[in-house]
Amino acid sequence: MTLEEKIRQTLVCGYEGKDPDTVLKVLKSCSNIIYSGSNLEGLTEKEIFDHNQQIHLQDPLSWIMVDQEGGKVARIKDGSPSPRKMAEKNTVSYWGGQHGKLLKGLDFDVNLAPVADITKNNSAVGDRSFSDDPNLNGQMAVEYLRALQDQGIIGVVKHLPGHGRVDYDTHRESGYLNYSWEEISNFDLIPFIKIVEGGAKIVMVGHIIIPELDSSPASISPLVIEKLRFTLPSGNDLVFISDSLSMKGVGLPEEQAAIEAIKAGEDMILLQGAKEDEIFSKILTLYQDGTLDVSKLDRSVSRILKVKTMFAKE
Repeated sequence: MTLEEKIRQTLVCGYEGKDPDTVLKVLKSCSNIIYSGSNLEGLTEKEIFDHNQQIHLQDPLSWIMVDQEGGKVARIKDGSPSPRKMAEKNTVSYWGGQHGKLLKGLDFDVNLAPVADITKNNSAVGDRSFSDDPNLNGQMAVEYLRALQDQGIIGVVKHLPGHGRVDYDTHRESGYLNYSWEEISNFDLIPFIKIVEGGAKIVMVGHIIIPELDSSPASISPLVIEKLRFTLPSGNDLVFISDSLSMKGVGLPEEQAAIEAIKAGEDMILLQGAKEDEIFSKILTLYQDGTLDVSKLDRSVSRILKVKTMFAKE
């Protein structure tokens, strides 16, 4: 792969509107696409499938991503309940499989689910997680993930290092996890450890500040990402993806946040609302002049391609 092709592998980009020609232009800079609700609203399943087919024809390595957790976070309205309701009705595995079948049938590749956060006092999480109990939440997240991935759809576990005990919604402002690393490891990280042991290949890092470790959010903190890789099973093999860098919680303009996330050790960065071609050009220049480490890029691309090969379409 050329340097440009490697950079494209690390970028996940949103786009405006519903015109497939728009997303095909975005593919020039980003190999991976994320749909928001506005991209899908009003489209028939056939139209969604046709759009995704066009993306894969232009770039067979493209990952097309969507948030299909169930309940209030379901970009495709399929009547699925919230994860908390799934847990209460013992239908977690069923709905993991149903989401997998739905997305596979529409030619998606990746579902940004399940949520492994342990709900305590965070309204942004609420019924998006399965349980308040770390072990039970981890067990159910594994059930969902396995059923999803059995259908050929890759799950992304979110939001490291744990959003449930964060006081604020990081879509709107910085969130703080005001506990020691030992406390976080023995509570918030338990579901994430279980789900990685259960087959997760991709984990999402949130804009969550751990004051004991760093004043920067985890998503752009080299120290926090290093500790997460060390703590999670086979952490050096996992694909780390940032939460959307358009969110206020990251505390930086999106272009600057993208650079900091790469420096911090994220393998993939999620861009929504930014001019992806300009960010691509900036990142390319920084690799060319040595500001960014090409050997780290190579490791990231290796991790990404390993998972893409594992879940390659037959």
